[in-house]
This record gives sequence, structure tokens and C-alpha cells, in this order.
Amino acid sequence: MIARRFQVLALAAAALVAAGARAADSPAPAAPVDTRPPGQKLYGRYCLTCHQADGGGVPNMQPPIAGGSWVKGDPKALALFVLTGGFNSAERKDSAVDNVMPGFPQLTDEDLAEILSYIRAKFGGGASPVTATEVSEARATLPK
Repeated sequence: MIARRFQVLALAAAALVAAGARAADSPAPAAPVDTRPPGQKLYGRYCLTCHQADGGGVPNMQPPIAGGSWVKGDPKALALFVLTGGFNSAERKDSAVDNVMPGFPQLTDEDLAEILSYIRAKFGGGASPVTATEVSEARATLPK
């Protein structure tokens, strides 16, 4: 009787070990592929917290960008606005919130062009894309 129980337990243990070996040999599930456009991904990294997914901002804290005059306007002026944090945006902003946007001069011309193109398409009524050349030209006007 004891020998029979031992035999059953041994078979069960062997089956578990074999199942674990098969599981270890199988590939890990693939990570989900992020299919969002580059500008949307970068917006998510640098802008989303303050301006939100709908571009509406955070009430009484961060201004909306959806439909804003800076978003729809001149691409080079928008690039300068983002590079510098809004040219002292505390004095020049379109809303009554107190928070001031930081500048983003650390972004490459290509990355900033992707972000600006995304926000102009999504929150600026389909305004034209911004090129890396336009961002570079705007950056060149900044004091060294």
C-alpha cells in the first residue's frame, strides 16, 4: 500500500517536472507592439501629464492646447514657444492658470517636429505638419 502511494506520488512529481520543462522551453509571450505614431508617443512622454490626452489641460493648473492660437499658428513660432517654455509664458499665455510650461530645448529637431505635427493635427484643426527644418530654423534664432 505504501509502495503504491509512493509510486503514484513519484509519477505525479515526474509529470510536474516534465510540464515545467516544456513551459521553460516555450518562448515568452511577445510584448505588445506600440503602433502609435512617433509624435503621439513623444507627446505621451513629454506633454500628456499637463495637457492631457484630449488637449484640454488640467483645470486651474495647466492650460488647454486644443484649439489654441499657438497650436494653429506659425509652426516656427510654436517651435520657439515649446523650446523656450513659452517666452516667459507667465506673461504671454492664453489662459488664466498659474503654472508655467518648462522649455524643451533638449529635444531633437526631429522629435520636436513629430510632437508639434501631432498636436497641430489633433488639437489644431488639422494644421499642417511641422518639419525638422522649421524647428532647426526656429532654434537658430535663440540666443546662444
